[in-house]
Amino acid sequence: KSDRSAMIIEDINQQRQLYHKPASSLKVLYLIWHNPWMAAGPQTFIHSMLKEAGWTNALEASRYPILHDDDIRALQPDLIFLSSEPYPFKDKHAVMLQHACPKARILKVDGELFSWYGSRMSRSFAYFSSLHESIG
Repeated sequence: KSDRSAMIIEDINQQRQLYHKPASSLKVLYLIWHNPWMAAGPQTFIHSMLKEAGWTNALEASRYPILHDDDIRALQPDLIFLSSEPYPFKDKHAVMLQHACPKARILKVDGELFSWYGSRMSRSFAYFSSLHESIG
């Protein structure tokens, strides 16, 4: 390892240790695409980051399954995260999803901090804390 990579790893590990994972876990549907709806399931880096943050993935289907409105409704997520990438979700998507899941809270989230491994991870844990605070 180079000195620079060792410093990055140490910084990520410090941020992870400072992070206070919440005691209760809300069920999250993390969407990455529309038309068709696609979400991040188990066996993805996003799933690992959701777990690190203290949320439960609403999906059991592995990788990136295609979902229909009925599938989304049946999952009954507490939260629906609309990733900032790779798809540019708009407010109209949140409205569509709110009709399918009226009890869910829908948030646009920074996809880089959930899906880009490497040096950006050092900012992920502070971001997760701020998300938890905004959710309440």
